[in-house]
Amino acid sequence: MKNAMKSWGFNLSVVLMLASNALFAQSATSQPSASPTPTPAATTASDTAAQEAGPQSVSVGTGPYSVSLGTGQLIGVGPEVDPEFAGGAALAHGTPAEYKNLFYYGATGSTVYSNALNPAQPKDYSFSSSFSPYLAVLIPTQRGSFVAQYTAAVNPNDTNNGDPQAYHIADVKLTGAFTRRWSWQLQSAGSYGSESARFQAPLTYVLVQSTPVVSSNSAILLRTANSAYAENDVHLGWRATSRDDLGWTFRHTYTGIAGDPANPLSAGSHSNSVGLRMDYGRTLNSRVVMKVYGEGDTLLNGPTCNSIGGGLGLAVKVSHSVALDVGGGPQRNSNNCGGQQNYNFNANLVANVRYRTRLFAAAQRTFSTAFRTDGVWEDNASAGFTKDFMRLNLTADAGWVRGQPFIGTTQHYNGYFYSPRIRVRATEALSFFAGYRSFRATGGNIISANENFAVAGIEWYPAGIHFK
Repeated sequence: MKNAMKSWGFNLSVVLMLASNALFAQSATSQPSASPTPTPAATTASDTAAQEAGPQSVSVGTGPYSVSLGTGQLIGVGPEVDPEFAGGAALAHGTPAEYKNLFYYGATGSTVYSNALNPAQPKDYSFSSSFSPYLAVLIPTQRGSFVAQYTAAVNPNDTNNGDPQAYHIADVKLTGAFTRRWSWQLQSAGSYGSESARFQAPLTYVLVQSTPVVSSNSAILLRTANSAYAENDVHLGWRATSRDDLGWTFRHTYTGIAGDPANPLSAGSHSNSVGLRMDYGRTLNSRVVMKVYGEGDTLLNGPTCNSIGGGLGLAVKVSHSVALDVGGGPQRNSNNCGGQQNYNFNANLVANVRYRTRLFAAAQRTFSTAFRTDGVWEDNASAGFTKDFMRLNLTADAGWVRGQPFIGTTQHYNGYFYSPRIRVRATEALSFFAGYRSFRATGGNIISANENFAVAGIEWYPAGIHFK
């Protein structure tokens, strides 16, 4: 108990020191021409702020936006985006084009209490500190843009063994156009580091109709010391007419998992998969888009596994504040994919209701090797809400994953997480937050485990700096 009190005192001093430095740095960098004050709409978009959330990797996706790895807010990266809005910071009207390049920076510091760790790391409870720097650059081009981001979860005294641990995350996205009808996009995203530090990094977010939605991959626990994940996409789009759009996406996913630290004889594992998807969208009216899609995936290592499927879908703007996206169709697998799926599906619902409240829910059956090397198919679901009230933001996210393994390998994986959080904005750049995160899992290579964290700290994200 005495050591725990000392550790808590050390962590609290780290948080207070970072707060004082952040306040000083904010006053030192508040030059109107270099760092404009964000608009209220930007600073209150904390429904997507996930800096105090859970496990992180980066998910790529097509469209005119990226999600900030630091704040969880949208970063506009495509020609469809209003040129006066980028990355949560408003560009000053009349700013010369050569100054519209943006450099973003920020940091988060927190104190973490953890208990009930998994069997591979059997400590009952512990205190630790965590620090997350953030750097990003956005460079508009003549026909597109370039955005690169980096963040990390750095734990000077880790909750599991007291040693320094880190988890690094990076994302690069390029968009452009060959002509007025042909567009392209390249994106590469990856993460590597301590599995323990991964649970103190931000949640993964994916884009659904330009809205960040928490990814259920955060519910995947691993019995390992380190893990690596990479996802690469190449997308080509063609606007055939004002109502018809076609797209082709080639994707590659890599997952690497180190051996079980509790078993000296355990060897690491990895998976590589590639896939090709074609989408066709027909705009029926201002509220409804009909979709047709087909896709095929194959596993490059391990058992020979090939899968092909397709389906129909609708994207509906139910009202000014509610959007629905659903789709599904037949799916066929080769014998080594872990069983026949028969069908695929996806459904997403986003609602921006009254009084600055946002709700979302998503579910799908999909081919996925993200953070798993023992299977390729999973059912998943996620849900969440956020509520802004003056300077106060309340957020809650939850997700569930059921992974089907290869025949005769391991049990079905079942995992879920939930993460309620509260955030108070002290200034335009500085906020205080507190939250709780719980991750539970059975099956797979984890057998049975849970991770629980209580966290409190500060975050500092000033407006972006313009440069030539």
